Amino acid sequence: MENTNAIGAERSFTDEFEEITGINNKRTRKIAAEKFETAAEKLHKGHKALNRTLGGGFLLVLLAVILAALAMRQFIFEPTLVDGESMENNLMNGERVAVSKAAYWFHEPQRGDIVIVHYPGRQGRFVKRIIAFGGETISIRQGYVLIDGKPLDESAYAGDWYGRITRLIDTKGNKNGEYTVPDGYVFVMGDNRNVSHDSRAIDVGPIANEQVLGKAFAVIWPVSGIRGIK
Repeated sequence: MENTNAIGAERSFTDEFEEITGINNKRTRKIAAEKFETAAEKLHKGHKALNRTLGGGFLLVLLAVILAALAMRQFIFEPTLVDGESMENNLMNGERVAVSKAAYWFHEPQRGDIVIVHYPGRQGRFVKRIIAFGGETISIRQGYVLIDGKPLDESAYAGDWYGRITRLIDTKGNKNGEYTVPDGYVFVMGDNRNVSHDSRAIDVGPIANEQVLGKAFAVIWPVSGIRGIK
C-alpha cells in the first residue's frame, strides 16, 4: 500500500510538471522533476536560515534601541513630574517636563533657569528656579527679591506674587533676612513664591552645584499642554 501511494504521488507531481514544462518524455520528465524538487527543498531551507538570520538581527537592533534609550534617560534626557503647586502658574501640578541633563556640560547654569534638584538629606527631586549664585547676597524687601541689594527683575515669569512676597528668607545662617550663598551652591525658589518650600527654608538651604541634575526646557505632558518653558 505504501509503494502504491508513493507511485501515485509521483505520477501526480510529474503529471503536473509535464503540464507546466511541456516535457513528455517519461525519463527526462522524472529527472527534471527530481531536480526541481531538490532545488525547491534547498530554497525552503535557505528561507528558514534567512528567517533565523533576520530574527537574530532584529533582536540585536531591538536590544540596541533599548540600551540607547536607557543611556539617554540616564545621562542626557529625562521626563520629570511636577508634583505640587510650587511652580504655578508656569508649571502646573501633574505636568511632565523634559529635562536636559547635558545642558550644563558646556556652560554654567543661568539665573532664571528652571532646574531639577536634590534637596540635602531628602529623597526625590524638585523643580525650582535658580535665583542666586555663590558669593551673592539675597534678601526679600517690600515684596521683591534683591540680589546684592538690587531688585531682581522677574517680570518675565512672575505671577501675582510679584511685589507681594510674604515668605521671607529663613535659611540657616541668614542675618536679618539676608543670606550670602556659599561658593559652589545655588539658591533656588519656586515660582509660586508664597507657597513654595525652597532654599528660603531652614531645612533646605542652598543647593550644591552637583545636585543640580538638569535644566527643564519643555512641558511634554499632557499633550494639550505641550509648550516651551520660559
